Amino acid sequence: MLTRGHLGLLAHTDGTFWEVRPPAGVSGNPTGAGDATAAGLARGLANGLAWPEILADAAALGAAAVLVPVAGEIDPDAYRSFLAEVTVRRIDHEEA
Repeated sequence: MLTRGHLGLLAHTDGTFWEVRPPAGVSGNPTGAGDATAAGLARGLANGLAWPEILADAAALGAAAVLVPVAGEIDPDAYRSFLAEVTVRRIDHEEA
């Protein structure tokens, strides 16, 4: 997985490439956003979710972490809202 800040994530999983776009216009303190993203990945893997769900959850958690001034916290209401705004799409090898 490659995190790209406000541009989202690129991932290669089980032979498939994915592009994950976070919600637009999220700004604030990026400290801890990567950790929140990693936690979302771990949670999704532990719960046996499909890759698109795992990646969307991870991106929403990372974005929700940016909104709070303290690393290690997220904005739970924003997280729930962001889940609907994150887009995950399969991309061709040439696009990756």
